[in-house]
Amino acid sequence: MKAANNKIKISLHKPYSTDGIELDSILFEPTEPTKKIVIHTHGKEGHFIQNHFIPLMGNTYPLHGYAFLAYNNRGHDYMADLLKRTSSGFVWEQGGSVYDILENAKFDIQGVIDYVLDMGYEEIILQGHSLGPHKMCYYLVNTPDHKVKKVILLTTADVRYQFDTAVPDWEKWSLVAKQMIDQGKAKELMPVRLWSNCPVSAATFWNYTNPNTNSFVFNGTHPEVEYKNFNKVTLPMLIINPENDAATGIKQEKAIELLKKNSVSKNLQTHIVKDAVHNFLGKEEELVKVITSWLTK
Repeated sequence: MKAANNKIKISLHKPYSTDGIELDSILFEPTEPTKKIVIHTHGKEGHFIQNHFIPLMGNTYPLHGYAFLAYNNRGHDYMADLLKRTSSGFVWEQGGSVYDILENAKFDIQGVIDYVLDMGYEEIILQGHSLGPHKMCYYLVNTPDHKVKKVILLTTADVRYQFDTAVPDWEKWSLVAKQMIDQGKAKELMPVRLWSNCPVSAATFWNYTNPNTNSFVFNGTHPEVEYKNFNKVTLPMLIINPENDAATGIKQEKAIELLKKNSVSKNLQTHIVKDAVHNFLGKEEELVKVITSWLTK
């Protein structure tokens, strides 16, 4: 990939999660030294360079003094062969969205943060899209000594709404998933699929739907339910949602109102991108403009 101009350098990297998973990454840096970096966490079955806004961010953030790193978390693509580093060498491990466990994001995010800290970066901003914000909120709340300074949430999807509308009888299938786990079949595929026609293992289905799940976070369609983990994040925060997000279930004005109600951040800014869809396709320039304005104000 070629940089937009000679003020940006681009390089490929392979940081490791704290439990050894290799995480392919792309790093955009300004040629002028900076200690500030934005780290992007992609969503369900996505990958580090999937969305069109990624290269635009990479070719824009450095012009405002921020490096930008997008990485593959272990839930990338539908299925993936993950390379894992161990004390005795490398082994292959099945991964991807089919086998993703949300709490494992803590290992991925920490590994990438450790990597950029070793590179000399000091001001860490976490950015996530779709399922990324759920993983980031879990990481922040369950890592008391984290080094993150600010948070950017893009498309705060309502996972409970996705189950209600795309997975008929999901509560029944949740019990089936638990039975499969108890029978030693945790990695076997469920008879049903998730939205996006995504196959899913019993362990992952149960992880999404168990009574203590960390996946039901932005519960706009069930506002009586706790906005789990999000409601404990105190960092300065920017939330940007697309007006026509199919994964929200309610009008964005109401979704933003509920986010504000459930946030404890003293520095929260929100924005709705008009006529935008889940991945901001065709609206990337407005998205990036809002973010860079917030970063540099």
